[in-house]
Amino acid sequence: MYTNFFSLSELPFSIAPDPKYLFMSERHREALTHLTHGLGSSSVSSNGGFVLLTGEVGTGKTTVSRCLMADLPENTQLAFILNPTLSSQELLATICDQLKIRYRKIGATLKTLTDKISEKLLKNHVNDINTLLIIDEAQHLEPQVLEQLRLLTNLETNTKKLLQVILIGQPELQQLLKRRDLRQLAQRITARYHLLPLDKPELALYIKHRLSVADCHRALFNKNALAAIHQLSQGIPRLINLICHSALMEAYNSNNAVVDKKIVYKAAYNALGDDFLPMPWWQHKNIQIALAASTLFVVLMAGFWLGKKEQVLVGISGVGNSEVAKTELVHSPLPEKTAQQEISVNAEPPKVQQIEKNKVPEEIVTPLHSNNTVTTPITTRFSNKEPEQKIVSVEKNTDFTYQAKVDDNYQITAVAGVSDDLLARVQAAINETQEQSVLTKKSAVNNSVASDIPSLPQMPTWVQNGVPNLHFEQHIYASDGQGWVNVNGRDRYQGDMITPELQLREILPQKIILKYRGEVFSLPALTNW
Repeated sequence: MYTNFFSLSELPFSIAPDPKYLFMSERHREALTHLTHGLGSSSVSSNGGFVLLTGEVGTGKTTVSRCLMADLPENTQLAFILNPTLSSQELLATICDQLKIRYRKIGATLKTLTDKISEKLLKNHVNDINTLLIIDEAQHLEPQVLEQLRLLTNLETNTKKLLQVILIGQPELQQLLKRRDLRQLAQRITARYHLLPLDKPELALYIKHRLSVADCHRALFNKNALAAIHQLSQGIPRLINLICHSALMEAYNSNNAVVDKKIVYKAAYNALGDDFLPMPWWQHKNIQIALAASTLFVVLMAGFWLGKKEQVLVGISGVGNSEVAKTELVHSPLPEKTAQQEISVNAEPPKVQQIEKNKVPEEIVTPLHSNNTVTTPITTRFSNKEPEQKIVSVEKNTDFTYQAKVDDNYQITAVAGVSDDLLARVQAAINETQEQSVLTKKSAVNNSVASDIPSLPQMPTWVQNGVPNLHFEQHIYASDGQGWVNVNGRDRYQGDMITPELQLREILPQKIILKYRGEVFSLPALTNW
């Protein structure tokens, strides 16, 4: 392998949930804190019941749980279930096996298994032993199995639950617990946390941490390679490990001491397949919208120009050598001549009055001769002005030119010679581009707000003492501002008043912005105050 080539003591990017490789980012640290807080301690024994940890596939939920299990006190008996696709009876039998409870394998019923587990929980309580059940991939649990778990937690004393349960699963678990028939279990969840992927700075620290654990203290990935890894993995640790392992293998095979962007893309294709590779620039939605809008704009301008040219030039016709040529102008006809008005051949042609001052128009004068007389010359002037941005309306000038005008609000209005359907499609493309720009700017602002606003412990004493008790049980962030948090048992949205003096100003991915008597401060997404 590549360990000797890069001076590594072991493979640093294994996907096994090894606790020593756990990178305690701010999000992982918060997740571990919430699990510990939900379980309680010897000094805070009133907590218990259910604790919920959710996150996307590969964000490090199992690794966090392994780290928690490694730090459990000695007076804790643990039952850990990895495969929850069980019936109610099978789940109770698995719990008995994990807690080393003896029971009759043949003919065991739900009542028999429940009684055995209850006896064990009471015995552990008498011996001052805490009993903990951790279920991974809990989104696969059937509703009736979850209800059976809730019934097990009914066994309690005046001060604590005799069984504590940690449910670890994907975001689908949150949706499952919103079922009406599971509302009793949802109300017993004492701590919730949703683990998000790593951002770019955390990804660089994550890779550096895993390399240092493997005794490598130099940078094996350059800046462009780190950016490519974040783009391909979207900050999910499991995908980061797969890409980095494949990239080091590729660098070893090509005898490169440092991994660059080109190696990362090739390694990602080998490890993940072409489904995870970035799309070419012309396949991105924003680029396609811009190209479509540009094409429609070009078609619109071409149709407008051709229509104007036809209107200016059409209408000139000759009748014969013996007849006087007649002229007809489509736009603003010239004043009619008086009867019998003629101009001799040797006379100077009439001058065309210049309309715009300080500008010399290009004039095309075409006298038509017939029987020693000429008619009034056809004088036209073509404007060379390029259209600005996009055409939204057209007005006819007095000198046969058209002026393109721009609406500052980017609203398309009717254009002569262009169908309403084409204008509507152009307007829709513009609106969609503007919406994408607004969402991008809002996301950038949200990322910088959390670092600019002080936290509640940094606020003056009168603010800290005045803010009432707050218990945040659930946090759902949405980039469109429709996220919500559960505060003191009630769902709150941005702008809601928690108390007459305390307002929920904004919900960020990992923080909540509050306002108390004119003072703005932040709190972690899930916390107790």
